[in-house]
Amino acid sequence: MKIIHITHRCRFLFLLLFLLIFIISIVGCEQAEKTEIQPESKQEDQSSEVSVSPAEYKKDRIVPIKAIAEEFQGANGWLSDEIIVYTVNAGTKSSVYVYNLFTGEQNLLFESSAPIATVTISPTGKYVLIRSSPGTYENILTVVKGNGKVLMNESLSSFDLAVEWNPYNEESLLVSSFTEDWDFTSFHMDIETGSLQELKIREPFAKWAKNGQLLFLGWDSEDPSLFAPLIMQSINGDNETEVMDNIFQFDAAKNRVMTITVPSDESEQAVYTFMDNNFRKLSSLTVPHLTRFSDWLVPYYDWAEGNFITFQPLYSAESDMYAGGFQLIAFDSETGAKEVVMEGMENTPISCSPNGKACLAGFYLEELIILDSKEKVPLVENKGI
Repeated sequence: MKIIHITHRCRFLFLLLFLLIFIISIVGCEQAEKTEIQPESKQEDQSSEVSVSPAEYKKDRIVPIKAIAEEFQGANGWLSDEIIVYTVNAGTKSSVYVYNLFTGEQNLLFESSAPIATVTISPTGKYVLIRSSPGTYENILTVVKGNGKVLMNESLSSFDLAVEWNPYNEESLLVSSFTEDWDFTSFHMDIETGSLQELKIREPFAKWAKNGQLLFLGWDSEDPSLFAPLIMQSINGDNETEVMDNIFQFDAAKNRVMTITVPSDESEQAVYTFMDNNFRKLSSLTVPHLTRFSDWLVPYYDWAEGNFITFQPLYSAESDMYAGGFQLIAFDSETGAKEVVMEGMENTPISCSPNGKACLAGFYLEELIILDSKEKVPLVENKGI
């Protein structure tokens, strides 16, 4: 009986030991899985690691980019309210970086052995399209995510390219390829399917409307004019519809359409009309404009949070003779409220943060403008550009 008692006890201890080993092995596997998955999750969402409220855009909170050994090609725009993208060159090699303005954290997004010609960011910062040019008539279009993962890589033989993101579907782009004589072919790039398909459209500089429609100005090559009708058509080239007439220039953002016209009785004024995506008028803005040899100058602008942010001259004149400087203004396209943000500005390219609280400005987008405090901060520390 004693021997049997010992045997049962041994079996109990053995089973207990086996159970403990089994539990420890399961916990260990779970911890290993967490260790492997966590860095990928963090990298996947790196553009939203830091959340900064609009009130924190202050000059002493901005961390300029440290002096760069390579040639600073310029900033390219915003991935989020705090993270920008910029490009540097070193010989024929180019590199694209993402940079956090509030922490100074920097990461390499993409590197190319060929010069990078342009970098275009999708409307919400989900994707970045990088155009590199190994040769004069060769272009490579690379689509990457915010963590640097390459999603598409397409080669096009062209002298120049125009790209337009679809604000309603960021997996969709319009790409127009030009020859040296400015003949063009347009394509629909679909990131989701990885395809590049030729389109039938008679103007290359089209914009996206809702439901996959395209908008363009229907210029008459037989009867040149400064004005043209605004045309809408489906992406497959069917069902052209004239939306309105006598438009000098137009643009479209998500849920917004903007047209520029010049009244026949006030030729020194430009009228910006803002509509929803059903072409219902919301507001209008009248500004003096500057004449050029054959048309009028449209100052640089950007959209952010329903605001239209642009430069306006103080008075009408010939653009070559004008020396009055520009006002930086913010116009609420829904309410029609206008604010003069800064005086004495130069008309340069501008790119504004998604929340509309700060803008990159300058021919290299090398300066940060904080709109609330009306302060300027150099983007690159101790760098003469």
